[in-house]
Amino acid sequence: MNLQPLLFLFFIFLFGCNQATLVVQQQKVSSTYLASGNVRTPDPRTPPNGQMILAEWWVPGSLLAYNPILKIDVVFQDFSKTQAEFPINHRVGYETLAVLNEQFKKTGGFLAYKVEILTDTKEVYAQWTHQLWVKLIDLEDETEEMSSAMVEKSRQPSVTEIPSL
Repeated sequence: MNLQPLLFLFFIFLFGCNQATLVVQQQKVSSTYLASGNVRTPDPRTPPNGQMILAEWWVPGSLLAYNPILKIDVVFQDFSKTQAEFPINHRVGYETLAVLNEQFKKTGGFLAYKVEILTDTKEVYAQWTHQLWVKLIDLEDETEEMSSAMVEKSRQPSVTEIPSL
């Protein structure tokens, strides 16, 4: 019996699991998400409707000394934002963030998200961003410096203005 292919797969598995990893998936939540929906048995509950973010991590044990947290920033389709933080107490684990039913109707679901593993000093250990992720600028939260710069800019002549002769 030839054991070389089996040993090769074993070493790939052994060395492939040694890296720190953060994997994030977005999933639709509907009646098929429930076990009763997959085995076609009646369920008295109203089936959920929405979306879920599933974040999985594999980190080295030495990181646990820095009290890491999993931080999820979400921008919804109505441009509202939310943030969730979960402590990481084990080397391997997962967390979910769901938007269901009324909240899903109100927000329209996820537009983009960013997931980070942060240390207790707020250093980013690992990061995963959705391809549409951008940090939104809140125009209602203007600072004095920003508004004075805008006023100064408005005093400058426009390119289209014609100087009077």
